[in-house]
Amino acid sequence: MAKTKIIQVGKEAINDEPILILFGKTATPELAKYSIIQEKIDDQEIQLAVGSEIHFGEQVYRVTSIGEAANQNLNAIEHASLLFKKNEDKIANGIYLSPEEMPRIEVGMEISFL
Repeated sequence: MAKTKIIQVGKEAINDEPILILFGKTATPELAKYSIIQEKIDDQEIQLAVGSEIHFGEQVYRVTSIGEAANQNLNAIEHASLLFKKNEDKIANGIYLSPEEMPRIEVGMEISFL
């Protein structure tokens, strides 16, 4: 299990769109406005697949579809787009999750990748 911690929530990161954009601390200020900034709190590699889980604190989500670049980007630059909807137009860095509702997000929250 790999874990990260949310260190910043951009002003525009949460809106009506069912998507959260994760980035590490290397995100530019412009990207950070629209992103959830996280930092790894362990050295575990993230390897998600259909059926894997992502926990936002105590909130549990199941991976229903994953883009071909998502794991690589999560490990290299801590970036992925988390989509809380059905996979209609699969994006390379997208991780599609169920249930199809946004989690509650706050600074200091841990994200676990199982």
